[in-house]
Parts: sequence; C-alpha cells; structure tokens
Amino acid sequence: MRRRLTALLMALLCLTAAACGAAENVPIAWEEDAEPFPEGAELLTLTVFPLVGSDCMLLTFGEHTMLVDTGDLTMVKDVDALLKAMGITRVDTVFCTHPHADHIGAMIPLIRRGYEFGEYINFFPHDYYEKAQNVVQEKTIAAVEAAGIPIVEGKTEDTFAFGGAVCTAYRIPDERIEKTMNCNSISAMLMVRYGDCSILLTGDVEEYAQGILASLYDLDADILKFPHHGLNKANPNFLGEVSPLFTFFTNGSNRTKQEQEQLRRSGFRRMTFSSWGTITFRTDGTRWTVRQEFTDGKIRKHAEKFFSSWQDQ
Repeated sequence: MRRRLTALLMALLCLTAAACGAAENVPIAWEEDAEPFPEGAELLTLTVFPLVGSDCMLLTFGEHTMLVDTGDLTMVKDVDALLKAMGITRVDTVFCTHPHADHIGAMIPLIRRGYEFGEYINFFPHDYYEKAQNVVQEKTIAAVEAAGIPIVEGKTEDTFAFGGAVCTAYRIPDERIEKTMNCNSISAMLMVRYGDCSILLTGDVEEYAQGILASLYDLDADILKFPHHGLNKANPNFLGEVSPLFTFFTNGSNRTKQEQEQLRRSGFRRMTFSSWGTITFRTDGTRWTVRQEFTDGKIRKHAEKFFSSWQDQ
C-alpha cells in the first residue's frame, strides 16, 4: 500500500509546473522517491505541525530556527512534544502573523516551559484589541517583555536573512487599512526565498485583503499555505499571482472541501492537510521534497484515496 501511495504521489508531484500555472519549473518530489540532496548541501526546512485549525510552523536553516506562529494554548503539549523530539530548546525568531489565540496562544506557556527566544516579530499595536475576537495581544506582549525577549516592530516589505534564505514580510500597508478590516485581514504574511525556491505563509489574510496584496506585491511562490486554514475561499487574483505548485492546509480535508474544489477548478491540484500528520518540506534552493508522517493506517488509507482522485482529474 505504501508503494502504491508513493507512486501516486510521484505521478502527481512530477506534473509540469505549467499545468499548475507556476512561473518557474522548480521540481517538487515525494521525499521517499527523490534523489538525495548532495552531501553537505545547505537545506531550508519547513515543518508544519499537525494541528487542526491552528498554526505553528518551524523553519530551520542549519542552526537557525524560526517559529511562524505558535499554535493555540490548548495545543501547547503537542507543540512542546514536537519541539523536544526535534531537539529544539531555543528559537531564534518568533514571527507572529497576527495575535489571535489560535496563532499565538501557546507563546506564554512555551516561555514558562523554559524555551529561549531570540526575538519576537510583532506587527500590531501592543494594546491591539478586537471586540468579539479571541485576541491575546496585550498579555502576550506583556509576557514577552517580562521574559526579556526583544520585540521587533515589523512592517510590510521588511526583509531579513535567515541562514542562506531571505524572508520578506507582506502586509496591507497602513495607508490601505480600512476600518472594516479585521485582525485576520491585516495578518502579516511571510515569503521565504532560497535560491530558485520559495514558500508563502499567509496567516489568516481574507479574500478582500488578498486581492489588495496581490495587486501590490510579487507573491509568486512554489508552495502556499492556504489562507485562514482553508475556512474561506481565496481571492482568484491572489491564487493566480501566487501560482503554487503545491498547497497545504493547516486543517483537515473534510473541513476544506469548497477550497479544495476552488483549487481544482483553477488548475492547482497538489495539496495536503496538517490533520493527516506532520508535513515536512525541504529544499537546497533548486528543488523541493515533501514528506508527511501519517498518524495511523486509517489516515493513510484516506490519503491514498484522496491522492487517487487527483490522478483521475
């Protein structure tokens, strides 16, 4: 069964980039069947933690580490266990896309559990509050300050090095923010570029804001984190601007059916879901590999059926 699954994945992942509308023909292959990266190659790795409806992703490059959001308070045990399994006790940078509890709620307990943090990149006023939304900005900022963690006040188009990669933050510019835009829509997105390869982590930016961002910035990326966990459809212009080769959801396949169908109709068929297990992307700057650690046999069978449906299209 495992060989059948990987064969299906290879058939899908080796489709031409043109079929998905991508501007660059960057190869993406399932890790089990890919050629090993050259010995000594410097690799950029993104690990997507298997949380459902909550974001926590770890970027690594050599000894450099960055958390893009930290997950929800209720999931801190899972985040803690995954970090420990990877041997992570210090994180150089926390990139906070926006201060909703499902994205940054675990920051305080991670501090209390003894993790060291080099800096905290923040894009919102320290007293940011949104009525009827689960915003945890004030108490998180207070805890970060109390722990002596430097706070970097980010803004759109800020660019910084991450090992051999280059990271750029994209957010609705202050002068374009409208009163009706909520915390999600003014999320900071993170573009990570390494050599010819790129990945776009979108926070919870919603459809209207996606259209503005697509009109302002070059967002072309090989891999896309579908915005807002896949709970809402994406702006078609945004999808066209990104033109992803591969899309992942920080949610389950049953909760994102409309969004999957939108991707299929647009010609973007390669996707997977954090609810199935930890997702790992690696690149040496010339190509990507993808791996997913399925949580159990039942999930594996479900994934096999899902991947088969891609091949039939």
